[in-house]
Amino acid sequence: MVNKELVIAAGRRDISGKKWIALFAGFLALSGMLYILTQTVPRLSRFEVLVLLLLYTSIAFTFCPLPTAWIMLWAAREIDPLSVAFVGAVGTCIANLHDYYILNFLFGLDKVRKVKETAFYHSAVKWFGKAPFLTLTVASFLPIPIDVVRMLAVSTGYPRSRYVLATFAGRFPRYILLAWLGYELKLSNKAIFIVFVATAIIGAVKGISKLREKYAAEKSEDNR
Repeated sequence: MVNKELVIAAGRRDISGKKWIALFAGFLALSGMLYILTQTVPRLSRFEVLVLLLLYTSIAFTFCPLPTAWIMLWAAREIDPLSVAFVGAVGTCIANLHDYYILNFLFGLDKVRKVKETAFYHSAVKWFGKAPFLTLTVASFLPIPIDVVRMLAVSTGYPRSRYVLATFAGRFPRYILLAWLGYELKLSNKAIFIVFVATAIIGAVKGISKLREKYAAEKSEDNR
């Protein structure tokens, strides 16, 4: 049985992207002020790492695919793993809300809305609807691309509050593991840079592969 919280709308949901942009701008301004305080108030200097971590993870979303593993390893050299994982998870929740609003807008476009008319989409919705919260949580925990799961959540009108909660429930334990590893190993800047480059390359390869698949699909459709 499909979860009753899912509503497959014809277009995008009536949520205000402008309000979200204003809220995020306020968040950035507040974070900037906190960072300045960490530079000017000695007893707050140790929180500099957490502020930078929060800012970085808050902009690491699907349409800005910044790798996050390296910054967890870096932050955990200075701060306890629990704090690093919590702040990182909060930042990722903010980042995933960017995806929510962007995807909601895209599903209002005619070309994208047609996806909802396909048999594959309805099969995917049926699968997702059996356990949407658990699916989002597991997908957020596993180190695999979860773009499809997010798209299904947004396109079916899955509540933002539960979407965010599932993100936190999945990412917090994942970041705990990374932070604990960073705290125990105390990797050098060189080693962390290698992790950054490796994850960035993997992300770039996956991105290029998706673009090629999309181009091939569009070309095949044009030739029909």
